[in-house]
Amino acid sequence: MNSIHLLDCNHKSSAEFLAGNTNSPSLFTNTLGSGISVNAGDKVSIHNAFISEVGSDDNAIQITDTFIENKSFTYTELTKINEINGSGNKILGYERITAENITTIEEVRANKCNLLINYYKTNNGENHFNLPRRFCYKNQSTVLNDWEQYDSTATGQMNGSLILNTSLNASFNSSNMSQYYVEDDYFFFGILARDFGFRPKNNNARFQIMIAKDTRFGSQTNTLPRLTNGSFNTPAILDYIEYIEKINIEIDTGFKSPEALANNITNQLRKQSQPKINYINSKSSLYSASLVLPKQTNVEINSPTYHTFYAGSELTQNKDIFDDYETAITVEDDDNASTNTYLSSYQYIGVKRPELWLRGREWAKYYMDKRNSEGATIKNITGAVLFNKFDLNASEFRRTNTLDRAHTIVFSQKWDKTILENLNKIFLEQGKHPELFENRNNQLNGFTNVNNSRFLHANALGVSHRVSLIKDILGSDYIFQNASNKPYLMSVPLFFDFNPEYENIYTEGSSWETGYAFGCFFKYNDGLNDYIAITTSHLGIQGDNTLNINFTTIPNHLFSTVNNGSTLNYKINSGNWILGWDCHFSSYGNVCIGLLDGWANKGWEPAQVVNMLPTQFNTQEIQSSKYSQQIYLGANEPLIEYNTTSNRFEISNLHTPERVQNRYNAGGVAHDSKQDVTIVNEFATAGDKVYKINKRLYNTNFTPNVLPYNSNKIDDLDVTTDRYQVDFLNPNLSPWTIYDQLTGIIIKDFGYSKNVFENGIWGVLGFIFNQFNASRTANNDLTTRIGNDNKNNLPYALTNANVGQLATMDFVTNIFGAGMYSLQLPSTMCFNKINTASGGILNDYFRENTRIQQYPAITESAHSIKLVAPNLPRKLINPYFTIRSDILDSAEYYGGAESGDKYPVIGVVPKSNDYGDFFVNTDSTLEFIFTKPKTITAVRTEITNPDQTLASVSDSSAVIYKITKAIPENRFDIIGQILNNKK
Repeated sequence: MNSIHLLDCNHKSSAEFLAGNTNSPSLFTNTLGSGISVNAGDKVSIHNAFISEVGSDDNAIQITDTFIENKSFTYTELTKINEINGSGNKILGYERITAENITTIEEVRANKCNLLINYYKTNNGENHFNLPRRFCYKNQSTVLNDWEQYDSTATGQMNGSLILNTSLNASFNSSNMSQYYVEDDYFFFGILARDFGFRPKNNNARFQIMIAKDTRFGSQTNTLPRLTNGSFNTPAILDYIEYIEKINIEIDTGFKSPEALANNITNQLRKQSQPKINYINSKSSLYSASLVLPKQTNVEINSPTYHTFYAGSELTQNKDIFDDYETAITVEDDDNASTNTYLSSYQYIGVKRPELWLRGREWAKYYMDKRNSEGATIKNITGAVLFNKFDLNASEFRRTNTLDRAHTIVFSQKWDKTILENLNKIFLEQGKHPELFENRNNQLNGFTNVNNSRFLHANALGVSHRVSLIKDILGSDYIFQNASNKPYLMSVPLFFDFNPEYENIYTEGSSWETGYAFGCFFKYNDGLNDYIAITTSHLGIQGDNTLNINFTTIPNHLFSTVNNGSTLNYKINSGNWILGWDCHFSSYGNVCIGLLDGWANKGWEPAQVVNMLPTQFNTQEIQSSKYSQQIYLGANEPLIEYNTTSNRFEISNLHTPERVQNRYNAGGVAHDSKQDVTIVNEFATAGDKVYKINKRLYNTNFTPNVLPYNSNKIDDLDVTTDRYQVDFLNPNLSPWTIYDQLTGIIIKDFGYSKNVFENGIWGVLGFIFNQFNASRTANNDLTTRIGNDNKNNLPYALTNANVGQLATMDFVTNIFGAGMYSLQLPSTMCFNKINTASGGILNDYFRENTRIQQYPAITESAHSIKLVAPNLPRKLINPYFTIRSDILDSAEYYGGAESGDKYPVIGVVPKSNDYGDFFVNTDSTLEFIFTKPKTITAVRTEITNPDQTLASVSDSSAVIYKITKAIPENRFDIIGQILNNKK
């Protein structure tokens, strides 16, 4: 028979609470008066436990500060040097800024992590200029005529062609011109016979931001090593690194509602700075000494994901400053203030295929350093090149030639595994871009593809024919006058054999059958040494008997262009051909853009001059259009939200969307004697977030990329008996292309390693590591739209507008852009008016002697694609509590953070049976036996997490212990006791 004793150990009746100590409600001691005596064999257990966890409710998510790991983070550190008052070419307030990518080891916790982000700018026809380019502004003070001109060398274009476009040996290309360009990168611009040629597309592609390691603004106080030298033929030579920012995310511990958690993270990403008013110093001569006063130019407000970046402007990208820069390089061979000012506009650039671009430049830097360590004097990365060791006769590359050394290019570089490993990094990136192997416009069309070939760059013109400044380098950006009108200075891709079975595998390269090194490199031995070689015999050309027998596996025309167009010397002499990786902006596959602030002193609106008044008593106006010099990049309203329908977290708005823009002259009010009349009304939907197809430009933002601006509109188009005012698609923009964003961010690292991701913030919210760390392919990288087919399999997090088929009925319009809402596909159209002098309009900004073509404008409301967490959020990090007590004689519970420690745990309370604000544990089946007699006068209780740290509970928690005492069998046998006593 047993007797039961219940001990009510309630925190609010504990010694700690009564003494005013409320700091640790999970640890408390209750006194029992004179105490309760127990004997060996008596038992103790938990009768009931009532635990009130702080913040817990049915819908709350638990956030702890548990240590997760020490993780390395690599990000860009900027150092401002010689801070000064803002003025002139130092509007930012310092003379110089340097950038380095540093790596730190930082503690990561369950409630604290770092995001690593990149930025990008789209080539949407605003706030950027395509590279290479000499300058953007013809005049330091732009006039209306500058908006009306066709782009040319006079307005800043390079002095030669972007791509090789030759008629040489056209018979081997179906009598067509031979060209090397990616169709998603370039297009052929042609309106008038006097203005045509290949230009970079402006098709809303993303360009990831890179930063120069050393940017100098004008004259420098300190004596510094030179940025340039006599071989500095292009700003592409600047030392660029990937621009990465680190954003700290931290959430208070405790229980949070899903909505509160989402708002908390969103607010951290959007946290705005104090408004920063920028100014420029202005002088007046009122006194004997100059009176210098600050004049406010503008204001900026920044956030962690959306802030200003330095950009080109009328001050840094005008013809005069470029001419000074060219003279400093080619004549004086010296840096000066103009050199620094011009190059400062290249501090940030955008790159379309960033990983390929970086691997190529890393190879060039590695090879330059290697060669220089061996005694060479290569001055910059464009000179890190390979040469052909032997003469290359066209006959050796005819498709019918089967001799041993046929179709083989041997480099003068000896076989070196490290060199090959570095080149292999380029080839691995090439494999992610099948568009680079299409060759639709040259004789390799149909032969090369991503599975049978790789490429290096090769000069289209032999060394002996190149101009002095760029004689021994690979490629050219046609920046300086000494390259003007000199053909073939660019590089072209040279495609060669690749066996995918040996991709990323080093071999000794002895034969195709046993495997070229990394699938590409053949080891050639000349009897004394081994050399690196490539072959062109496995592209499928040799087996095509429909081809001319003189068809060569190196395109036929290269044997002519290398020899300056000669068709007589059909041979490339030893050492006369430069190959490698071309780091110029113009090189194949390496499309780049610069940033431009978009302001012009005199714009399309004659009533507007972008000037400001100077300090009093000085009448010389300040050209404020020169002193913006910045644009915003990033995501202006990134969003983390909780979807109450799907019960999942979502990430969206990692881009800044296109909006409905007003015309350049909207909102002006004319006054007459009777009334005020708005001359041009603002659009009713102005400012709305949209995506656009056949995007219209309204002449508000200057960039030479879309010259001439006259092609955007005809004010008086007479058709039959009617006169129309019509907006058109600028011929530099891509028709039927979705324009949905201006800029954005890429989250490249969510702050946790793969093996601990689920324990961090994002894992708790339901996201998984592989969702944003998938292998990068042509279907999910920066060059691809994000949609339902790839949004759960990305190499990093990024977004765009959600453009689905539901809107396609809206795409069908008439020639004026009014919706027709039918089952038709939208169509390109023409106005029924011939653009000729006899037709009465002859507009120089549209095709002559043809009807005027129209791509109808389509504008649709836009909402971001959502990156949805695959899993439901984990509401509880710890599924149970443990209760420790000193009432036990020994510790028999194995657990804790290391899983092997012993603790005096008397009970476990699961978090599955909660009632209101309490987790309740009813009568436990666990019983512990006292091993010796004692009197219990106080009981110490500790409520802990599974790792045995004290739990976060309220002061209302309580534990009721049950002591079961054995009653002697003869306790109620009175007669027996009497008889025993008599004995």
